[in-house]
Amino acid sequence: MLVTFEVTYAEGWWSASAHAPENAIYTQGKSIGELIDNILEATSLHYTDELEAGEQITVVTRYRSDEAHEQESRVPSNFEYKVDIIAAAPGC
Repeated sequence: MLVTFEVTYAEGWWSASAHAPENAIYTQGKSIGELIDNILEATSLHYTDELEAGEQITVVTRYRSDEAHEQESRVPSNFEYKVDIIAAAPGC
């Protein structure tokens, strides 16, 4: 299963949402690292049954910005992060 998150940045917060109705997941974080951790946790919780059945879930996170964030030089113009979530053992 593939779950794709689109990321936005505003007022010091990173936000991510999966756009497909069956993947209605939203989370945020103060840093990109915190956002990625929250995306993985929210996706794991949303798809608990699928993971318990041993299904692999691929999470793709994308950020593209046309805006210049002049005040915050640590904001990248784009990034993509991909990870597979797999239950360690059935029932975990």
